[in-house]
Amino acid sequence: MKELGRRTSPDIKQIDIDVLRTFRDNIMYKDRYGIKQQALFHVLVAYSMYNTELGYCQGMSSIAAVLLMYLNEEDAFWALVVFIGDPKFAMHGMLIPGLPKLLALCDFHSTLRKRFMPKLHRHMDSQYVAAPDYTTAWFVKLFLDALPFQLVLRIWDLMLFRGEGTLMALSLVLLKINSRAILRLKEDGIRLHLQALYRQHYNEDDTILEVQGMLGEMVKARLRLPQPVRLQKIAELTQNAKERTADILQQNGTETLSIHVDFSAHDSSPDPELSTYV
Repeated sequence: MKELGRRTSPDIKQIDIDVLRTFRDNIMYKDRYGIKQQALFHVLVAYSMYNTELGYCQGMSSIAAVLLMYLNEEDAFWALVVFIGDPKFAMHGMLIPGLPKLLALCDFHSTLRKRFMPKLHRHMDSQYVAAPDYTTAWFVKLFLDALPFQLVLRIWDLMLFRGEGTLMALSLVLLKINSRAILRLKEDGIRLHLQALYRQHYNEDDTILEVQGMLGEMVKARLRLPQPVRLQKIAELTQNAKERTADILQQNGTETLSIHVDFSAHDSSPDPELSTYV
């Protein structure tokens, strides 16, 4: 999106900072300005131009980085569009100012916690551990960094099939698995324990079965997820993006999308290193 890059958002420097610190222990992303770092930068900049209502938000980088482990740049870009804008996942409301969808999911988790685990709920309430204290990071990053990576991939597989209810079911399963430890802990101890779940060993098959079972319990109880905060202009954005992309391809005389950014059009001078992205 070279032409769009000439009018790019003010998020580029923040995107570059986040690209640098995303999955640095992964061989795909360890090299500064390596192939995958460049691809991640391109996808995030392109999305910030595609969805000007939202722009770029921290948290997107990890999700896009996982998509790029399995998809090319263009497919990863459109997959990110689906994650954020499609009602099945509806992450838009978790990222916009005010975080309306995220707060609604946290409240819903608290309701489910009270219904399915009343003893645990009373204990956590007595220790002033509210749902947002631990679920915020879980939901915004789709459990990345919260659990072992291979288990997260299995959860994503289920989420792609069953939708965002998978995240809610998993949040309850994690409390169930850790209920004995939580009941023995006090306020700060509970928070620290829930922040360190990635250190535990999980039987992936058993965990997935538990999540599927919890999804079934939620359906039986007729518990409905909060309504998604829809992207206000998603249809218009999608159509405009397709038209702009077609114009760019026609001007460049190519048939495939190449996501590039021209930094010379910035009002403020970019860091010299940013021009390394090509």
